[in-house]
Amino acid sequence: MTNTSTLGSRGFRPVLVGVDGSVSAQGALAWAAAAAASRRCPLRIIHTFMLPLLGSAPDMTAVGDLTLRMRSAAEWTLTEAETYARDIAPKIRITRELFIAGAAPTLLSQAQDAELLVVGSRGIGGFRGLLVGSVSAAVAAHAPCPVVVVHPHRSGTAFSSFPTGRVVVGVDGSEVSAAAIRFAYHEAVRRHIGVTAVHAVPQSRQHPQLSVPAHIAEQVEQQLFAAAMECKEGLLSGMDVDLKVVRAHPAQALINESEAAELVVVGSHGHGGFTGMFLGSVSQAALQHAACPVAVVRPHWTGSTRSRSTTRPSLQITTASRHTELKELP
Repeated sequence: MTNTSTLGSRGFRPVLVGVDGSVSAQGALAWAAAAAASRRCPLRIIHTFMLPLLGSAPDMTAVGDLTLRMRSAAEWTLTEAETYARDIAPKIRITRELFIAGAAPTLLSQAQDAELLVVGSRGIGGFRGLLVGSVSAAVAAHAPCPVVVVHPHRSGTAFSSFPTGRVVVGVDGSEVSAAAIRFAYHEAVRRHIGVTAVHAVPQSRQHPQLSVPAHIAEQVEQQLFAAAMECKEGLLSGMDVDLKVVRAHPAQALINESEAAELVVVGSHGHGGFTGMFLGSVSQAALQHAACPVAVVRPHWTGSTRSRSTTRPSLQITTASRHTELKELP
């Protein structure tokens, strides 16, 4: 089933969001609607449900009645979701679609042509205490486009579509790290906020006071600038980029920074990742424990399909640990 409202934004790949009526999904919908509006691209809202297993012949009538009720509830969920998204982003094209299929396979197949996939951290069927559900974990690991996973606020309310803070990105010099930097830059430009790039150096038991060589900060700084050059966005001129080199586990460093962040961006895996592993330990930890939405970006992500200016950007990079004065993290 497909329903469309407000034509426009033709020719651009959509932001795709999965909804199921949960608080987590409502936060994802708010985030996705705002993201689609900032990109001026369509928003596709998807809901799925599974048919009950068929029993004996006498059960067929009961199963049919249950299917009708499930479909009616699913359509109501989609209608409510579209209304909510329309209040946030009234000027974009919105479609809503209902699939009788599994949530993760459906979202993964529909993401083939998406600009971005947004999901809640866990849905209605999630187990208590499980921070990231099976659907969000599956799409973060396998989706062909960047995935944003949105946690509810600790108060239990949906995450706001207009939060405050900076975009935090983990950097380690890898290829996927460069893709994450590009994604973070584009998000910061759309939101008119700064970027905090975090490079974490694990603490050494043998040399707890050992300073980090200056070339580490310089190498990461060069990667930040190179990624900015690839973005080729004139709006990057004068952008606020803060480079932090910290002595801590990379996952802990990003989790700490997420407390005051608007978005945390991680690569699907970085240096030290095993071949064939879809999500590294750092990205998995960030998905589980970050206090704000987390974007997972795969290698070779090059940004939006929209045309860009070739204006050479200039960056104002502040290096927090330029002289190897490393901030200790708990």
